[in-house]
Amino acid sequence: MNFKHLLLIALLAFACRAVASDIVPNPVRFVRSDDGFTINSRTALLWDEPLHDAAAYLAEYLPLQRSVKTDAKFNSIALRLDHNLASEAYRLDVRHDGIVISGGDYGGVFNGIQTLFQLLPPAVYSRTLHLPAEVACCHIEDSPRFSYRGVLLDVARTWIPADRVKRYIDLLAYHKINKLHFHLTDDEGWRIELKSHTEFARVGGFRGGDSPVHPRYGKFSEKWGGYYTQAELRDIDRYAASRNIEVIPEIDMPGHSKALGAIRHEILCSFAPDTARTNGLDIRNVWCAAKESNYTLIDDIIREVSGIFSSKYIHIGGDEVDMSQWRACPDCQRLKREKGLADEKQIEDYFIARVTEILARYGKLPAVWNEAIDGGTLPSDTRVHG
Repeated sequence: MNFKHLLLIALLAFACRAVASDIVPNPVRFVRSDDGFTINSRTALLWDEPLHDAAAYLAEYLPLQRSVKTDAKFNSIALRLDHNLASEAYRLDVRHDGIVISGGDYGGVFNGIQTLFQLLPPAVYSRTLHLPAEVACCHIEDSPRFSYRGVLLDVARTWIPADRVKRYIDLLAYHKINKLHFHLTDDEGWRIELKSHTEFARVGGFRGGDSPVHPRYGKFSEKWGGYYTQAELRDIDRYAASRNIEVIPEIDMPGHSKALGAIRHEILCSFAPDTARTNGLDIRNVWCAAKESNYTLIDDIIREVSGIFSSKYIHIGGDEVDMSQWRACPDCQRLKREKGLADEKQIEDYFIARVTEILARYGKLPAVWNEAIDGGTLPSDTRVHG
């Protein structure tokens, strides 16, 4: 073997590594072969019936003249289900006569589509890729190391309109993220329309100006904010699902509820706060755990939220609860005595258990922040976020 042969082998190996390194995340297996496949205006898009939405998604990015379900075998991009593969696992084969993406389920095929995009010129992401476009022949196999690959989007503190949320979902999908933790309520705003309590979003979706929610974060001289209608949220949920992303809504309680407390003062504990050091502002932000009317109101909230989002989980917060408010509340202290609760942490356990019962009524499970486990008695099917 002479120097030229060695140099050629080294260059081929480098090229192989360069293509593999462009795939995010690095796949379990990558094998590059000679030749390539050219996607042109006559390339057919084929799919198994359950993959219609994945095919429609792919057709948004590749300007194919035909998007059909046929048995054509040449000059085609085929999306296939292979139940021998694990959930979200995929196999991508680029051959000289076409491309086949096989997945263990919808998510696997979708992940394979994202890898195909990473093998194409960057113009594919702006939907401006001109055909013909060549893809190097290769065989790629991959499966996710983590079943939960999530990102939190906090729209309670910083308002983001629905169309920008969908753009954010696009960016997550390109990186094979599969969970969107959608933080919809907090001290600074209530962003979700409820038909049974329209004032929550109509008033609590804004802060400053004539809103009882006081201004924050530099927006001190204007009324600022917004909220999502239920139709917008259902559209976001469907949009995300077609991109293999589960939207997990967060309705923060019992703490982080100042915005709602400013609208419905009666959810707060029954004591007069000292506002001398807060310029007259009532900064309490914790639901009273002893008021039975609060659980009726939470039932209204959970019932409507459950009907909007397809996720089996609703995140109910449980973090940074100012328990001094429960210590100052005669009703919460009476509850503690009546239920034999050792401390305020167990009051939170009681509150979360009540909310969990409401969630179960609507076929949902609770997710909480890790501080909520301090009481030690969370239901076993609770998902804990760090």
